[in-house]
Amino acid sequence: MNNEIEYIAELLEKHFPSFDNVVKEYISMKSIAQTVEAGQLVLHAGKHLKYITLVAEGELKVYREGEKDGEIFLYYLESGNACAFSLVCASKRETSKVMIKAQKDSTIILVPVQAMETLMRSNKSWYRFVVETYRYRFDDLLSAFDSVVFKKLDERLVEYLQTKWLKNSGRPLELTHQHIADDLHSTREVISRLLKKMEQQGMLTIQRNMITLHDIF
Repeated sequence: MNNEIEYIAELLEKHFPSFDNVVKEYISMKSIAQTVEAGQLVLHAGKHLKYITLVAEGELKVYREGEKDGEIFLYYLESGNACAFSLVCASKRETSKVMIKAQKDSTIILVPVQAMETLMRSNKSWYRFVVETYRYRFDDLLSAFDSVVFKKLDERLVEYLQTKWLKNSGRPLELTHQHIADDLHSTREVISRLLKKMEQQGMLTIQRNMITLHDIF
């Protein structure tokens, strides 16, 4: 038990520097650290939330399932993030409106909803973190909305690949065409056609589930 508390405390110290010592100690005592593999579902839509997920390491994808098929991509969660939608649902005691899936092998911290509510009433650093999470995700979704409404798909694809490339430190991107299509609310066939055109223009190289961007970007 003590090892678990110490491990969570180390994760919080490294990845959540905005938390004061009271928050770090309280979360360490009340929470659970968990390792999830790429592709594993962390949260199902329609489930009552018992925990709030803090991402210590790795990357999670937040999305909604379509009424019939497919999914609607919302945003990614990275180290130091929490899911804004989950925070809202938990505070209102509602079922989850989103799905969360691990994109990479990740380490998460599960904070009980009751602990979150206690911190919201009593701690300013946690309150600021929650407000900042709301603001950041609102800006994120507004940017995505503007992109869909005002930009052509080929422009959105270029920005998407550039962002991924920078986050991956210039290493080849392990992405399927379907993965990109889901994130950009398009179809695999359209994305494949655009990527092929970009490859012919010398902008990138496509291999099996791998994309390498060139200096022209």
